Amino acid sequence: MKTHQFEDLQMAEIKVAFGRQALTVYMYMIDGMLVDTGPYSRHKELKELLKNWNFNKVVLTHHHEDHTGLAHWIQENKDVPLFIHSSGIELCQKKAKLPLYRRVFWGSRAPFEPIELPNRFHSDHYEWRAVHTPGHACDHVTLFNQEKGWMFGGDLYVLGKPKSMFAFESAPMVMDSLRKVLSYDFDAYICSHAGILRNGKQDIKKKLNYLEEMEGKILELNKKGFPPKAISNELFPKKHALNYLSLFENSPHHLVNSFLNAK
Repeated sequence: MKTHQFEDLQMAEIKVAFGRQALTVYMYMIDGMLVDTGPYSRHKELKELLKNWNFNKVVLTHHHEDHTGLAHWIQENKDVPLFIHSSGIELCQKKAKLPLYRRVFWGSRAPFEPIELPNRFHSDHYEWRAVHTPGHACDHVTLFNQEKGWMFGGDLYVLGKPKSMFAFESAPMVMDSLRKVLSYDFDAYICSHAGILRNGKQDIKKKLNYLEEMEGKILELNKKGFPPKAISNELFPKKHALNYLSLFENSPHHLVNSFLNAK
């Protein structure tokens, strides 16, 4: 784990690996507010970090285990509230049922009791707006700070040109959420997996343009009679290691079907 500083933002860069496949997730703290808690698979070093970071509230971008892994520990050991979008509360109250590869990478996530994140809230000195941005998860939010011109994006961005999706994701909903985010005036986009994108609004526009282009290609091939598997093989012939490790819970096929099922 590495720690970094960007203006008044503290960040922890957490890497996990299985074989040759490595994944990175970031935790952030700003103005007394912790954004996400990191994965339980790295709990020993993260507990030491969280003991030293001085925060008085936790805001969770969504319920997935790489973002909430230490939430139970924080609730047991620190007298601070944990906030999440209302649609994620019940999900957090239950033990997460995870496929093997996610348990290997991120570890299991114990149940905890978050409270509802309001649409507008304050940290010590800043005002924030929580923007509901589903698509990756039903409870996903981004966090906008108008004063700094920053958008904390959770997992809305991650990759600029995704060639696969998880079975639980919706590409059309992601596109709607990208459009919603673009209605705000920000420069830096602070991603939970890609880190700080200093020209973030342009990067969000590029991702939206890419997905719109993919949607057009997928629907056009479908009109020509290509079945979903043939479309996937035509547009995304190369498979990624994560496709195999996830037993194709992450797959180009899900990206294709996500557009076709939304017709």
